[in-house]
Amino acid sequence: MMDSDLADLLTDALRQADPGRPAIVESGRATTYAELDSRSAALADRLASGSASGSASGSAGRSEPVAVALPRGAAALTAMVACVRAGRPFFPVDPAVDAAAACRDAGVETMIFEGAAPGWWHGEGPGAPPAGVADPDCGYLLTTSGTTGAAKTVRGSGPALARYLAWQRDHLALTGDDVLANTADPWFDFSFKETLGAVVAGATVAVVEPAALATGGALLRRLADLRPTVLCLLPSRLAMLVEALARPGAPRLDRLRLLLVSGEPFPVALLERWRAVAPEPTVLNLYGPTESTVIKLCHTVGSTVDADVDADAVTVPVGRPIPGAAVELLPTVDGAATELCLVSDDLALGYLRAVGGTTVFDHDTAGRRRLRTGDLARRTRDGLIEIVGRVDHMVKRRGVKVSLPDVAAAALRYPGVVTAVAVCGAGERIVLFYTTAAPVDPRALRTVLLDRLAPEQLPDRVRELDRMPVDARGKVDRAALTALVDGPVRT
Repeated sequence: MMDSDLADLLTDALRQADPGRPAIVESGRATTYAELDSRSAALADRLASGSASGSASGSAGRSEPVAVALPRGAAALTAMVACVRAGRPFFPVDPAVDAAAACRDAGVETMIFEGAAPGWWHGEGPGAPPAGVADPDCGYLLTTSGTTGAAKTVRGSGPALARYLAWQRDHLALTGDDVLANTADPWFDFSFKETLGAVVAGATVAVVEPAALATGGALLRRLADLRPTVLCLLPSRLAMLVEALARPGAPRLDRLRLLLVSGEPFPVALLERWRAVAPEPTVLNLYGPTESTVIKLCHTVGSTVDADVDADAVTVPVGRPIPGAAVELLPTVDGAATELCLVSDDLALGYLRAVGGTTVFDHDTAGRRRLRTGDLARRTRDGLIEIVGRVDHMVKRRGVKVSLPDVAAAALRYPGVVTAVAVCGAGERIVLFYTTAAPVDPRALRTVLLDRLAPEQLPDRVRELDRMPVDARGKVDRAALTALVDGPVRT
């Protein structure tokens, strides 16, 4: 099915699922598909009518967004499904922040779900939907992480999301027997693969609580309890899990059949370490900024680091476009690299406000909608796309442009180095931060870098960390690393 109507897709899936099957499991409690169907339908009726028990305002036919200020779990999933069924865009926001302020910052006047369960909500005033949100195709709003510039609120396309979810269900052969681990919060589009993607397939969402993501050991213990068949992870979190799996006597993920990796570049060295401890699951590397509608490129990796990974590759390719998408590689302004552009009718609708940054919407020469991602890429010898850096991670040093990812890539080729990130601080100083799976002599690492890098690329310092800092979404926190540039070092 490739129905473009998100409401129909989700409603049909709810009705076709085994009513007694758990739709979502959290903290030992299960919400069945029958319960998710009835609760989301009742809530959708209240949202459509503009009235509910508790304070509310407005009238029937309201179409402005609904902010979902709830953590990952059954309440948030029910609220989002209800919004879709009511024809109202959902806007997941972090409950740790002031939800009303978050809506004002995004330029949205909306209603807000809060509290332990959906059903308690209050109006922020009827108002008129902001320009763009009134578009009937607007299915959701998401605020980007800001890792590549200022945070922006993206207007997501409901039909595009429906087509993506249907593709994911069919491509991954998801069924009601699958259990998808939910490691991401609802305000991160990464979670759509885990939650809405499970519902579309009649599968079970197994919630991994935030506390279980603090360490690799805690994550492995929780996953061993939940026994997922599908696991989606950022590379930074996968590195933690691999470390825990490599310990003597560690539990096995005996039901896992699919590992989906996305959100950051996926080092080949990390793939090799994963294969050493978990050779059975199929690994897929996925790519897509928030503006692209979840995912636009996909690569299924073989049982070994196979021929489609070039010998000199540092990261696993992100593959080829999924149906309905195409790619262009455009030369950067200086012609030194090529920028990855996504061409598709299924991109997000745009931003709520005009914003700057390296990720922008435009049109190609044929007039098709295009997203300039700000990511630098190349084609492998087999025609796969490999991400090699970012436009905004190019710095000028001693009059020469230097790619910080290239500096990190040289370190990742050194045995024992698991993750590496180079940042540039004041005075054009480059510091290379890295983590290891085995003892690494920093002096020996520096010697190898001397052989592999041009003089202007050489880091001024190298610093080993016990763990890479990550932000609230689990991505490597480059701002935190930049703040460490002047801190104590190990050389």
